[in-house]
Amino acid sequence: MNAVLIYSLARLGILLAVLALGYLAGLRDIWLLGSAFLGSGLISFVVLDQQRTAMGQRIAASFGKMSAKIDENTRKEDVD
Repeated sequence: MNAVLIYSLARLGILLAVLALGYLAGLRDIWLLGSAFLGSGLISFVVLDQQRTAMGQRIAASFGKMSAKIDENTRKEDVD
């Protein structure tokens, strides 16, 4: 499965869990949203370290391939 999709779904799951906990704790409106985003961000920073690293490597590889393709096309244009 794609590392970006796994990381995104895990972040969404953590956000929804923190939202539910905040709602059960009695938070409403902007306080609920603010605490959910802050809390889920902090939790995911610690818990999803491996997934974030895998996602970063996947994205870096994609950009590396794209850059190599651009360089190759530039060299082809220079030869013509």
